[in-house]
Formats: sequence, C-alpha cells, structure tokens
Amino acid sequence: MRKFSLFLLLVLLFSCALEAAEFFPYPVHKRTLKNGMDIIVIPTPEFKNVLSYNTLVMAGARNEIEKGKSGLAHLFEHILFRHQWKGEVNGYDRAIDRMGAFNNAWTSFDVTYYHPLTFTTNLEPSGDHPGLPQLEADRFKNLNFSEEIFKIEAGAVLGEYRRNASNPGLKIEEELLALAYPGHPYGHTTLGYLEDVEDMPNEYQAALDFYRTYYRPNNVLLLVTGDVEPGKIFELAERLYSDWQPGQIPTIREAGPVSERRLAHVSWTAEVPPRISFSFRMPPFRPSSKEAAVGQLLPELLAGETAPLYQKLRYEKKTANELSLFSGEYESFNSRILELSVILFKDQYEQKGDAYFADVLADIESAFESLKSFSRNAQATKVLQEYKSKFKYDLLAQLNSPSNIAEQFAWYYRFERDPGVLDRLVAAVESLSPPDIDSFAQKYFSKQNQIRVTMSFGEKK
Repeated sequence: MRKFSLFLLLVLLFSCALEAAEFFPYPVHKRTLKNGMDIIVIPTPEFKNVLSYNTLVMAGARNEIEKGKSGLAHLFEHILFRHQWKGEVNGYDRAIDRMGAFNNAWTSFDVTYYHPLTFTTNLEPSGDHPGLPQLEADRFKNLNFSEEIFKIEAGAVLGEYRRNASNPGLKIEEELLALAYPGHPYGHTTLGYLEDVEDMPNEYQAALDFYRTYYRPNNVLLLVTGDVEPGKIFELAERLYSDWQPGQIPTIREAGPVSERRLAHVSWTAEVPPRISFSFRMPPFRPSSKEAAVGQLLPELLAGETAPLYQKLRYEKKTANELSLFSGEYESFNSRILELSVILFKDQYEQKGDAYFADVLADIESAFESLKSFSRNAQATKVLQEYKSKFKYDLLAQLNSPSNIAEQFAWYYRFERDPGVLDRLVAAVESLSPPDIDSFAQKYFSKQNQIRVTMSFGEKK
C-alpha cells in the first residue's frame, strides 16, 4: 500500500511540475549568511516528522594538492564522526544514537557529503540532550579530536583500502586515473595512493591543515529537507553558524589536455573475468550547457538496454557479460572521465586470447564513432525523445524521500549555486536535437582523447 501511494504521489507531483512549466516539484528556499555559507531549505511536509539535515563540503580528492598527502578528504569523512561533543570521547556518536538518527557520509573527487536523517522533533534540544543542528554545527565549526583518534581512523582507512584492493575494479580505476591525470590531484582515487594511506598516521598536522583550509562556511552548503519550516531553519542557521569564520579557498588548477591515446593492461593474480575500461576526458560540468545535457543521455545512448552496442555485445555476439557507462564522474568541477566499463567472459578469453579483446574493442570504438553521425539515423529524433523522457522520469523517481531529494539537489546545485538548477538541467536536456549529439561526439570522442585499460587473469595471451 505504501509503495502504491508513493507512486501516485510521484505521478501527481510530476503532473503539477509540467503544469507549472517547471520540473522540480518542491519549493526551494535559500539564504546566504554573511560568512558566505549557503542555507537551502526544501520543505516536503508529506513526509511527516522526517528531518534530513545535510552538509555538503566542497572539498574532495581534487583538493589534495600536496604530494604525499592523498586520501585526506576521505580520512576527514571518518574523523568528523569521532567529534568529542562537550569534550567526551565518542560524545557526538552517543548523542546521535540517543535521537535515533541514521548517520552516514561519502567522499567524491569534488565534495564530501554528510547526511544524518532523524525526526523533525530533534531540531530542538530536549532536556540535557542537544538537537541535531547543535551537534552538526559544533562538529563542523569546532571539530575536536585527539592525535590518538586520528591514528585510529588512519588505520581504519588503511583497512578499507586493503578490503577494496581485493576488487579488480579499484586497480583498474587507479590505472585509468594515472593515465588520464598524471601529476594532477584527479590522478588518484578518493582512497588515495597506497603509500600515502600507509603513512597517514604520521600526517596529523597535514590533516589539521586540510580541515582548517577547506572546512569553511564559504565552502559549505547546509541543505535541510523534510517536514520543516524554512523560517525556523534559517533562524537556527543564523544562530548556530554565523560565528563560523570564512577562509580563502585555494584554486585548483585545471588538468592539461590529453594529446595522445593512452593504453594500459593489468594482469590480475586472481582468476577473474576479463575487463575493459574505455574512457574519454570530458569538459568541466556546467548544468545548463548542451554538453552537460548530452552527458545525461550518454548512458542510454551507449549502454542502455536498447542501445545498439548493448544489443550487439550482450545478445547478438554474446561477447560481454556486463556493460555500463559511468556518467556521474563526468559531473565535476574540472575536466573528468566518461567511462564505459565492460566485463567479458573468462571462457571466451581462454579460447580466443587477445583476439577476443580486439573484437570487443572494435565494437566499442565503432559505437562511439557512430554517435558522430547520430542525426543521420532515420529514427534519431524518435530515439532521442524517448531517452529525454526516460531521463526526466528516472530523475523524478529518485526524488522519493527527503534524503534522496537533498542528495540529488546538492549534487547539481554545487556547480553554480543556482536554486533552479534541476529545472535548468532538464530544460537543457529537453532542448537537445540529434545534431547536438553529433557535435559532442565529434569534439570529444577522438582517438587522442581516449584512455583505455584492459585486465585479464595471468599474462596476456
């Protein structure tokens, strides 16, 4: 019954959005404090007594500009949970537990996102217990942790790296980034280089410097969704965050262009299916641009279940087991990577060797090349319209809870700090015509812009 009701709600919201000539179905209220901190409130009163209290710090792996200090953004995601509220070890964690909150965070190349979820009744203190805004403001403004806690969390991050190192996907990502961004902070994963992660317990001062540089109000967005009143949130934000001092945020240099095709092969020690990572460097993401709009449709154009490449590799030739295109990494402040990832069949590789890789790679190259003349397809307009519609409905379907509404909004808002960002993004997608696909492909899908990593078990055949 709950799922059915939610479906009806989404349909109703989408219908209202269409009638209002706007996509995003909720009002967006914005205020900027004198210290430069943006406060966004998106009331969703149908989610009764739900409070999603989200803090987006515009710092991630790209901000680790000092050699030997990679992984600090991800480490601080861990450290923020060890805040000593009122000087008590694990004081923050105990206070969060008392209010029954779900509390988590994630780190990307550009941002770190903290997203506790609880009840609206926890906005205000209760007796001796703080409200959620008091807890969050205190840990971001006055982070309190010891060097001992720092070393413990640095060890936890090393353990996370070692767990992830058993996944061949991490090794491919490391090789891919090293090829695409030599000498640039984008050249390593959010976990950091292994040697830096191993040395992290000795980098307490460097970590403090990272926090003091990037955890500043003019580099932070507070986004509150749920059963909330904007006026109440603005009053709390003014009271709790206005004394937070802004800082000068360093400018991150743009990576130089790729001038030649870059290739690598990884021999994996465990017996795993072969893989291909086929990528191109993309431009910086601007939500209202045609280039950004084309990027929203590329997953369907290249790796969707109705896409010619998907049909050929999965069903006609049966040469690929899995096929996916990651466009999220393309949505970044600086130039990033558009990656097509393909998992092959181990038995076919054992029979055919390198000829198997060559066959699949030829089909992939042909698919990217075909987009340069996408408009010549007799069905191009119809196909494009179907993908536009699917994009809008898929995006709307992700707005199914206060937490998801906040995360989707924050992800795109960060680029231009525009409250109407999702309306502008959808409008840009809607404006696309088949020649726009041609132009994008001709500009970016060139051989000299290509980065490719293959992986197989044992030595190449």
